Amino acid sequence: MADCFLMTIMMTRDIISFGIVADVFCSIDMLMRAILLSVITLISVCQSANRNLITLNEETWTDILRGEWMVEFHAPWCPACKDLQKAWHAFADWSKDLNINVAEVDVTVNPGLSGRFLVTALPTIYHVKDGVFRAYAGPRDKNDFISYIEGKKWTFYDPIPSYKYPSSPQMSVVAWFFKLSMFVRDKHNYLVDEVGIPSWASYTVFAGITLTLGCILGFFIVCIIDRVFPTGEQLCRPEKKSTKKDQKNKSKKLVSLVKSKTDLLNASM
Repeated sequence: MADCFLMTIMMTRDIISFGIVADVFCSIDMLMRAILLSVITLISVCQSANRNLITLNEETWTDILRGEWMVEFHAPWCPACKDLQKAWHAFADWSKDLNINVAEVDVTVNPGLSGRFLVTALPTIYHVKDGVFRAYAGPRDKNDFISYIEGKKWTFYDPIPSYKYPSSPQMSVVAWFFKLSMFVRDKHNYLVDEVGIPSWASYTVFAGITLTLGCILGFFIVCIIDRVFPTGEQLCRPEKKSTKKDQKNKSKKLVSLVKSKTDLLNASM
């Protein structure tokens, strides 16, 4: 009797333990399903935002000269840019409804565009309408962006000056210098970090290269200017120096002239 009672207790304990384990496994399974569903939803949302958000680079930036655009310039290391990304991606989801294009530019990947648009602070936002550029200076929230487009608030702001237009020749030169400066910086970091030379040696190398190129370029510029715009000395040839023979002839002519005048005076008297 005692053995039967003991066996009953053990069986009851096993059943309870199995039920607890089953409940635990069921809870874990439900938790995993919830996590998986959340991940799938997050991925779909991110993919939707990425489809609507256009990434511009050095080759494709001219697309903004046609149609209406909102363009954001950012950098991965910029905290303010990171704070703006959520609102900017949400705003990009409304691009089709607003009939505009929403784009972004990473200035660390495209330094030439940061120079072409004179980006001096991050994040920087531009509104572009058929090639007319305006700097956005309003609040940076999704609803504010939508209101800016729907209410055409950009009409209340003056476009940037024509000499600052990114498509102008002078800004193309600025973009080239920005790319050159980034190239020099990358090479400097390579020489210091990878090759292991001191910073002062790297600066000395670049200073020597700069002086050499400057001298060569200056020489060619002076030659071109001298050929195109000759100086006054080249235009006016110097007079030939008179020889002794010429001076004697001049003195003889002067003496004969004085003598003839003297004879005329004597004759008249």
